[in-house]
Amino acid sequence: MQYKKPFYKKIWLYLVVVFITFFTTFVFGNTSIQDSQQTVIAKSTKVVKNNAKKLVTKKVTVKRRRATRKRKVAAKRKQKKRKSVARRNVRKVYIAPNSGKRYHFNPSCRGLRRAHGNITKISLKRAISQGYTLCKWED
Repeated sequence: MQYKKPFYKKIWLYLVVVFITFFTTFVFGNTSIQDSQQTVIAKSTKVVKNNAKKLVTKKVTVKRRRATRKRKVAAKRKQKKRKSVARRNVRKVYIAPNSGKRYHFNPSCRGLRRAHGNITKISLKRAISQGYTLCKWED
């Protein structure tokens, strides 16, 4: 009677070799996957750094734009102020020297009715320096 070896005992050596090959290839030796993962990570960190730089430069440009706008607005305000002062010096107003201490921008203002035609045209600056105030009807 001849003894037959079981199937698994015949090819146990082949199974061990396949198992070791598989284990070393996919667990320890698969450097191409690790390299590609490291490459992806390196690229993503570069992208993050570039995005951070862009964000910083964007913030700086926004701050510069705001500062420029503020300067322009301040310059416009100063210019308006100068113009209003210049207008005040040039602008003519109407007063009634015999009947009141108010100045009027409109010669037909109802505050000038009591003047009965005795109306004088002078500059706004001069009227203010003489103590005249704005008519209550023209506020």
